[in-house]
Amino acid sequence: MVEGRSTRRLTGLGFVLAAAAALPAAGATNAPTGRIAFSLATGNTPNTSFPNADIYAVDADGSGLVQLTDSPVGDFDPSWSPDGRRIAFRHEDEMSGQIYVMKADGSRKRNLTRRRGLDYSPAWSPDGRSIAFGSVRAARGTIWIMRPDGSDRRQLSRVHGEYPAWSPDGTKIAFDHITSGSNNWDIWVMNADGSGARPLIASAATEQGAAWSPDGKTIAYQSDQGAPGNYKRIWLARSDGSGRHHLTRQYGERPVWSKRGDYVLFTGDRMYFVRRDGSDLRSVRVGGEPFLADWTR
Repeated sequence: MVEGRSTRRLTGLGFVLAAAAALPAAGATNAPTGRIAFSLATGNTPNTSFPNADIYAVDADGSGLVQLTDSPVGDFDPSWSPDGRRIAFRHEDEMSGQIYVMKADGSRKRNLTRRRGLDYSPAWSPDGRSIAFGSVRAARGTIWIMRPDGSDRRQLSRVHGEYPAWSPDGTKIAFDHITSGSNNWDIWVMNADGSGARPLIASAATEQGAAWSPDGKTIAYQSDQGAPGNYKRIWLARSDGSGRHHLTRQYGERPVWSKRGDYVLFTGDRMYFVRRDGSDLRSVRVGGEPFLADWTR
């Protein structure tokens, strides 16, 4: 288990929450609601170049900020269970990365994978019965799957893959893929049993971070297509990969959808919300640069 202090509610002293564009109250019509988990870097692990980061959670209206992990190394990749009661995440140091699960309040942390190697990017299946994740074995990353208690681990993809994303009906998994010898990432998709892996969104640019809309008809993702060097923007495409277009020109990474599918959340120098038509861009500051956020379903 990860050793740490109890969950702390953060109200000041460097963790002042400020909205750059004020969010309406949570009860307001069509305002973003739900709970957001995210990682926040706090420096480097001593004697290494490895970043120290912890996982936090905040309400979509900017209230209720709490720290869920307090680790001397790195906690990343939070992923909410479909019922919002648990969070799977990656706990990583300079030696290994392993998948843990904890309650939504940060308690009862438990190691699911327990091996020396790199396991990361967990994603719950829509029915909550499985967790897909990236795993590096024999210097090659592929998509694996296990039960929420860590049992029945098995490899799904035969091609390189990481950061899996389940379709809402649980029949498909989109994932980040890079071809050997290439510098550009693409988004691939496969059936939930690992069969039929194929390109979904691929170009001369880098595309990553697929997120299915709740109705399964649209995929949000990040791309550097047509952007300045090292700059990424959020794009949308139909679920078959067609109809690709900018959602916003704001820098952003790793989009996720609101439960209703009316907003997309992404991270950059802060957390941003934008409507699915590209309007009403809003932001919330959390005392640093958040990354790898997930939104309760």
